[in-house]
Amino acid sequence: MVKGIAAGLLVASLILLIIYGVDALVVKFLPFNASVRGSAFGGGAVVMSIIGFVIGRKEYTPIISALLFINGGLIIAGMIGLIAKGEPASEDSARTILTIGSTITTGAVLIGLGTWKVAIDRSAVTAKGKEPAQK
Repeated sequence: MVKGIAAGLLVASLILLIIYGVDALVVKFLPFNASVRGSAFGGGAVVMSIIGFVIGRKEYTPIISALLFINGGLIIAGMIGLIAKGEPASEDSARTILTIGSTITTGAVLIGLGTWKVAIDRSAVTAKGKEPAQK
């Protein structure tokens, strides 16, 4: 059950990131400014990803690490897409650079958590392989 909750949070997080990315890069269908949209959809997705990691960290669940990699990668790719699109050009360039840097760092943290989860899963598999055979 814990695996399902953790995976569900990460899938919901992925859905929020996809909605946010589509809105920011293409359509602009959400009735929020960039700050509110980033806090609600981006921040909410990050919080749910971290909670999903914490809940599922002790269970062998490769999907959790995969979703953490995907979510972190989407965040970083989204920022690179905005930079390539020329979105960061604003009057307050110091604040923009800080926002871009912190957002990319957040994506890197999720990728780091995914890497940590892979290590945890490998340790669990290795530990099971070294258990003495039961009679």
